[in-house]
Amino acid sequence: MNENDRYFSYIPDKLVRIVFDTDMDTDVDDTGALAVLYSYVQEGRAEVLATVGSCNSGCAVKCIGGINAYYGFPKVPVGISPDCPSSGKSPYQRIIAEKYGKDFPDDKTARSALEVYREVLSSAEENSVVITVIGALNNLSDLLKSESDKYSPLNGIELVKKKVKICVIMGGRFPQSTPVGEYNIRLDVDAAYYVIHNCPVSILWSGQEIGESIFTGNMRNEMEKDNPVRLAYNLYGNDETGIYARQSWDLTTIVYAVEGAGDYWDIQTGSIEINTENKILASNFGPAYNNWTAGEGKDAILVQKMKSEKIANMLNKRMVMAKKSCVEENLLNE
Repeated sequence: MNENDRYFSYIPDKLVRIVFDTDMDTDVDDTGALAVLYSYVQEGRAEVLATVGSCNSGCAVKCIGGINAYYGFPKVPVGISPDCPSSGKSPYQRIIAEKYGKDFPDDKTARSALEVYREVLSSAEENSVVITVIGALNNLSDLLKSESDKYSPLNGIELVKKKVKICVIMGGRFPQSTPVGEYNIRLDVDAAYYVIHNCPVSILWSGQEIGESIFTGNMRNEMEKDNPVRLAYNLYGNDETGIYARQSWDLTTIVYAVEGAGDYWDIQTGSIEINTENKILASNFGPAYNNWTAGEGKDAILVQKMKSEKIANMLNKRMVMAKKSCVEENLLNE
């Protein structure tokens, strides 16, 4: 069998090593996803190698770094894209940054996401890293396009092929998105197109339809009162009662990265194509419209199996499980 025709296969390692790539800007489920990820880290099931932001909106690095620090990991590298594909109008980012991220640089002076990606991958074991993208695909596209540097003699595609086990991406809507593309694909359609056609490892796509009916965040009052994720949901929903809940697109992506399909989802293999033209086509499909062709292939999509309410309950419990680390008490209370 030709290497490009191999079947999709993903069995998580006992310790899943993750690069967390997020557009922690407008929507709040990015913060919920980071809480879920740290619940696995604190269980000893995952390790966060790096956190990178895809939207250079002013204080994304401080926001991401502040949440990392709250959960006890202030030294996890944080990088940022030079671009800002999203609106940069987050209702929570600056407040979280000012309250929890004062020891981290702003987006103008922070390390680039590309440098962080290449440094972390160069020192990783072969076939060991899971890249999770829950935002625009500009960082991953930049990585694939990169040339050799001081961290590795390999170019980006070679480096990903050697070090990355799988890319788990929240993006697209399956089997089709109409009349226009899903938000993360639409943010940077050219980057998405490049990743689709050049990524040398399998991609698992967690589509918009997966997290759409799974609402979480409404158990946040069980978190510590100073939890930044709890605060982010309060600010995003303009609600301090704890009742407000948000769809769980990004949270479900993290669960797959660490646990695999489990009892939550079925897997369908195939291939994705997207329209990159910035105009409405005769078929009435607009920019970044995607189509999925099921069949043999190295990529796959999630197909929901478990009821949404059960998945939501699991995710809510994981958000609450992630605890503030005593290591950070002095840092946060200075």
